[in-house]
Amino acid sequence: MKLLDIPFNDRRRRYLVVHPNGLPDRLALSSTTTTQAFEAVGSSRFYVSQNRRILAKVVPDKFNKREAPFKWLLRDYLEKRWLGQSDARKEYLSLQVLRRAGLATPRCHGWGISLNPGNRNGSLLLMEHMQTARPGGEVFEELDEPGRLAFLERLCRDVARLARAGYVHRDLHYNNLLLDEHGGILWIDAHVRRLPTKSADQWPALQRSLTVNKLRGETYRRQAETLLRDLWPIA
Repeated sequence: MKLLDIPFNDRRRRYLVVHPNGLPDRLALSSTTTTQAFEAVGSSRFYVSQNRRILAKVVPDKFNKREAPFKWLLRDYLEKRWLGQSDARKEYLSLQVLRRAGLATPRCHGWGISLNPGNRNGSLLLMEHMQTARPGGEVFEELDEPGRLAFLERLCRDVARLARAGYVHRDLHYNNLLLDEHGGILWIDAHVRRLPTKSADQWPALQRSLTVNKLRGETYRRQAETLLRDLWPIA
């Protein structure tokens, strides 16, 4: 573990960082146009280090301490911070699952929590900043139809690989992926859960992970289901 006093745009916040990996003794984070673009497609806050090598994902408390003090105390402070159920810890563990399954992810530099009740941003995930990578949704929109189908095929191969490791993604959409400069898929914003133990329940669980809205239309959802059925032996 490592205790870091981190400036965020010159405002300091202290975090206890677990599994620190390749972190400097001092870390300063700031907002950029890149992090603002990340924030436009999600509810988290993002910052980058001064050398642009580390990306920080910060998740604020769900409840307002003044408006819902009891819920904030039980859920945001006791459960998420003191009992270790923070978003950053869950995402860190999910990223480890993805890597063990053979999927590519950015390098993790650790996850942290703030025990200061005055800090609304209690959850901190530190990962490699993929400076040349682009959001999957942005890339998907620019592709022609054959390119989109090829993209879906690569996505489904990774989904099947994760399923063979015993897990299913809970939030499967293109902006949970990055595409590197070579077109390789990098998985980010990880949310996984175990597949059901019964073989008969596994394929339905995989089907439910494919949704019309997140895959941008019934045509692509149906195509993804067909591809995944061919790749998943129990289907």
